Amino acid sequence: MSNEADIAVLKSKVEDLEQNQNILFERVRLNEKWVAGAGAVIAACMAFIGIVAAVDAQTRTEITKTAVESTEVCLSGKSCKNIEKGG
Repeated sequence: MSNEADIAVLKSKVEDLEQNQNILFERVRLNEKWVAGAGAVIAACMAFIGIVAAVDAQTRTEITKTAVESTEVCLSGKSCKNIEKGG
C-alpha cells in the first residue's frame, strides 16, 4: 500500500509541476511580446529621428550652398547690391 500511496503523491506532484511549467511558459511569452513591442517602438523612434536629422542636414546644406553662391556672385562683381565697402 505504501507504494501505491507514493505513486499517487508523485503523480499529483508531477501534475502540479506541469501546471507551474505552463504558467511560466505563458509568462515568458508575455515578456517576449513586451520586449518585441518595446524594440519596435524604439526602432520606429530612431528611424523618425534619423529622417528628421537628414532633412535638417539637407536644409542646412542648401542654405550654406546658397550663401556661398551669393557670396561668389558678389565677389565677382556681378549684380551685387547692398555690399558694404570695407576692408
